[in-house]
Amino acid sequence: MEEDRRHPRRQLDPALIASYLAGRKIELVQLMPLGKSNTNYRLTLADGEVCLLRLHHPGANAERENHILRLVREIVPVPAVLASGSDWSIHSFVEGIPLADAPESVHAAAEALARIASLRFTSSGWIQADGSIAPFDFGDGKSFVESMLERADVRAWVGADTAAALRRIEAAQPPAADDEPRLVHGDFNPTNILVHQRAVTGILDWEFSHAGSPYMDIGNLLRHTDPAQHGALEAGLVAGGLNVPADWRQQAEMVDLSSHLEFLTTQRSDAFKQRCADWIRDFVERY
Repeated sequence: MEEDRRHPRRQLDPALIASYLAGRKIELVQLMPLGKSNTNYRLTLADGEVCLLRLHHPGANAERENHILRLVREIVPVPAVLASGSDWSIHSFVEGIPLADAPESVHAAAEALARIASLRFTSSGWIQADGSIAPFDFGDGKSFVESMLERADVRAWVGADTAAALRRIEAAQPPAADDEPRLVHGDFNPTNILVHQRAVTGILDWEFSHAGSPYMDIGNLLRHTDPAQHGALEAGLVAGGLNVPADWRQQAEMVDLSSHLEFLTTQRSDAFKQRCADWIRDFVERY
């Protein structure tokens, strides 16, 4: 069966983290199944310490992600960065179960999302390890949606008619009422949110975090939330200090469209891409 990942898993080489082990033996190694890009191992060391080894995929920026973890640790619960190298990090191990297994905790997750969005920036782009912002470059002033629709692989999945409809829908969108860039997690789905007794214990995998629209995170969470829980999601956003307009669901879905288009450019499985293409066609029918 085709494995649904963006990047292949990496094998554990204890020599890579010898400086952190400092002679301690690894007593137990557990591959963590979640995550589509990096490889995560739960390590139990001979002295009883339990930590998470995160092996970053080629092209990832470990220091950038670790900078963001330090940036948000006073706002939301995240793993502590214990050590890092050019392509690996060791984080404290966070206990909890994924929100996917405890959907009744969506209020707490939405409240955490709002607190993340309380961090504001002067421009949009990728947050660098030194705190600077590298602007997005979609080419010749194009929007992200347009840059995706110009790709042959995306058009092959969605078709010419759907691509044309998406261009019309995007052109008809009014300017955002609040377009001040805020901190965005970038992959705020229920497998990256750990909870216990309806409280968030950890938010993981900040690889795609950036300065931009919080509606990306809202759209991601909304996509994975049963409609019966949408009221709790909205209440959590407001409780966290993010007052959303009456059409917040529509705004979130419009931004979430970008994620679905980007998925079609990845190494994810064809079955997953087919689901994305179907979502995009349903989106066109709704709008």
